[in-house]
Amino acid sequence: MSSAMNAVLFLLSIFVSSEAAFTWRDCVPSTTAHPYVTFTSVSVSPSPVVIPGNITIGVKGSVHHNFGKDVRMVVHMDKYLLGVWTKVPCNSNVGSCNYDNPCEFLSAFATSGTCPPQLEAHGLPCTCPFNPSDINLPPSVFEVKTINAAWSWIATGKFRVQAEMIHGHDIVGCFHVEMDIKRTGGHGFIFG
Repeated sequence: MSSAMNAVLFLLSIFVSSEAAFTWRDCVPSTTAHPYVTFTSVSVSPSPVVIPGNITIGVKGSVHHNFGKDVRMVVHMDKYLLGVWTKVPCNSNVGSCNYDNPCEFLSAFATSGTCPPQLEAHGLPCTCPFNPSDINLPPSVFEVKTINAAWSWIATGKFRVQAEMIHGHDIVGCFHVEMDIKRTGGHGFIFG
């Protein structure tokens, strides 16, 4: 599996993995007149999520506007260390990163000619452009086999992550989550 595909799945697991204290919210500012994406429901099990292992993820929301290369993504990631939130630097496209063209990040799916079967089974796209549609992913199992060694240092602990989709100067999509991640074993992981 390609490095970009691994990164997409790793970020997905971070955005929705948790202990019982898992919290999430759609964080599109109320001043955004025309949001591109909004989320209404997210479910995750088991709780806590342990990697490697299976994660069951359900998501509901809406894509309200066509978008593709015209947006950029800004991800803010903090890890709770020694009693304070500490910024996680961008390393191998994971952490507090800016993606000028998130469609490029998803190009691994276009190159392989297929989306993850969990998305395909429910008619959900995984490549750009995205068109207005409902997002309805019933609880679906994603297997996390391993994680890239470059990311293993980050794969355990308490995190808060905010991903902002930006068009021009406006935040047109936003997802915020706080959670704990636990991992087993001492080696790097790769998603499969």
